[in-house]
Amino acid sequence: MNGSRWQFHDLIIEGKADDANLWQGWLNSFSSLAQSTAVPHLTVTFQTVATVPAPPNRSPDFQQGDLLHYFVDGDQVIAHFPRYGQLQLDLVNGRTEGRIVPAAGQTYAILEDLIAISLSPHLRRRHKFLLHAFAAAHEGGAVLLVGGIGAGKTTTGLSLLNAGWQLLSNDSPVVVANGRIQQYPGVLAAYPESFAHFPQLKQLAEEPGGDGRTKISVTAESIWPDVWLSEAPVRAICFPQIEERTAHALTPLAKPVALARLLPHAVEQWDKAMIPLHLQTLRQLVESAPAYILHLSPDVLSIPQTIAQAFEDTQQ
Repeated sequence: MNGSRWQFHDLIIEGKADDANLWQGWLNSFSSLAQSTAVPHLTVTFQTVATVPAPPNRSPDFQQGDLLHYFVDGDQVIAHFPRYGQLQLDLVNGRTEGRIVPAAGQTYAILEDLIAISLSPHLRRRHKFLLHAFAAAHEGGAVLLVGGIGAGKTTTGLSLLNAGWQLLSNDSPVVVANGRIQQYPGVLAAYPESFAHFPQLKQLAEEPGGDGRTKISVTAESIWPDVWLSEAPVRAICFPQIEERTAHALTPLAKPVALARLLPHAVEQWDKAMIPLHLQTLRQLVESAPAYILHLSPDVLSIPQTIAQAFEDTQQ
């Protein structure tokens, strides 16, 4: 069994895996974090099995289509993935035991999802809430880019990093109290066409063997060695959407509307005990910074100037 411990803000996370692909995925995903020898607060273990374990013999308490089913018994929770395996979460002792089929380590993005789902309920109980978004920072303040698949948040995020911004998270920044965001590790992943917009990244899109339809994964620090930032206050929340237009634009959103738009990317409905505190933390977030619809034109390289304008507006 391979294992390591990482310093994750004020927590120590221990990861273990008995499969080479799963373990390499752990190392790639958490490569931006310092390793530690301290006693872990949270432990996640992935053990490979030949077939997906059977779920409990009852209807799930919550499900996301046929992808993920939750079975909740107090502080003992089973997250069942019919295609990839099963996670058993002990919310009292901060442990997750996963029984995972080998395909989980060989399928794009599944391992990072398994890690996040393994950790997120434990993090919530320590007042750290994951948000599905891209988070980058400039001059000490962060912007959150929130949206579904195809909204343009990854290309927008790459544009910010290309312009010298720092990275807090590619996919799951941690929302904490009083409108602050903490780093959550992970690799950058985008289609070749997204990397091709930027001269410094164009070689990634031109690597031999690519078919143009498969996302490319790379660690951010392999491109920008000092790109990671641990924590920052949020100064703007943007909901990007790609449009046919000549220039980017920002449309302000009322705070209740911004909160409503955040909820599908943040709150896990099965975890009822944590929803009140989660909502309180999200309300603090939207109260701390203005929110906008970010209307995106094809001119990717000029996106940072538009978002910088939102930062200037918060200082006026």
